Amino acid sequence: MAKISLNQVKPGMVIMKDIISKKNGLMILAAGNALNEKYINYLKQQGIKQVDVVAKDTNNKKEVPAKDENFIEKYNSLHSKTKKILKNLKVGKKIVIKEVSDVVDDMMDELMKINNIFGKLNQLKENNDFIYDHCVVVSMLATMVGKWLNYSKSELKQLAYAGLFHDIGKMKISEAILNKRGFLTEEESKFIKKHPIYGYNILSETVGISKKVALGVLQHHERENGSGYPLGVTSEKIHEFAKIIAICDIFHNKIYKNKECPFTVAEYINTKSFEVLDPRISKVFLDNIAKFYVGNTVKLNDGKVGKIVLVHKDIPTRPIIKVGEKFINLKEEKKYKIVNILD
Repeated sequence: MAKISLNQVKPGMVIMKDIISKKNGLMILAAGNALNEKYINYLKQQGIKQVDVVAKDTNNKKEVPAKDENFIEKYNSLHSKTKKILKNLKVGKKIVIKEVSDVVDDMMDELMKINNIFGKLNQLKENNDFIYDHCVVVSMLATMVGKWLNYSKSELKQLAYAGLFHDIGKMKISEAILNKRGFLTEEESKFIKKHPIYGYNILSETVGISKKVALGVLQHHERENGSGYPLGVTSEKIHEFAKIIAICDIFHNKIYKNKECPFTVAEYINTKSFEVLDPRISKVFLDNIAKFYVGNTVKLNDGKVGKIVLVHKDIPTRPIIKVGEKFINLKEEKKYKIVNILD
């Protein structure tokens, strides 16, 4: 890999580092894309002078950055510790924060070095431990949002704990209800909606857990207009940790559990801003996730397949898609929407 002048770039060379605009922080072109004349001209128009590339692949295969083994190791370590803590809770043991403190620090250090958290998450293997995966991923997503909101390191760690333990109350609910397929009965639904209270009670008795962490867990299903649970409080009474976790919880559940398209979920979060989700935090979240999908191949609702080439700062959920030689601006052409991300 070498950094060279854009004037020296040849078609077929492969971008090995995301190209980010210095003007607005938006991603212009994602790592792994093979350059062609149109991409090169586009980069010139954006004022890019140098790029990190590797030579053209002789087998005509797109080179992609290697897996981040360090990130994967840190994730697996936090996952293992979290699983142990939650399983211990089921048999009546208490949480010992020092058992997870160091691995939370390690993961936070990793997250401070990166921006494209979604590219990293895509490197993780799927397994059957969704509830534990969910706790760890929500913690990481929440930490990233805190980073984008300029939280201090001490605040970030508290937020990481709140994300990690947000569903801890589910350890008090039978697996038959948690794993039930299809609709819950009214009684089962009432029972599962108590999990934030169970979580709050557990954490309130845990040495080393602050009140704000416990509130983040208690209120992560509360909503701006009072339509949430378990207390039905409105915006001004909901702790910011809970507002952050609410968005991260929705995002991960819909994409990784329900297998929905990330842009469909992003549109959902966007439409729910002001009404049920905090608009300021929603905007920060959406602004920072959409740009990392630049360069991905996507499928539109009419069956067309193309690449995301630009994300609008004002409407990040409606990017510009290059289909063949044509550009489709979803911001203006409302009939189109992204229904799947293919790579």
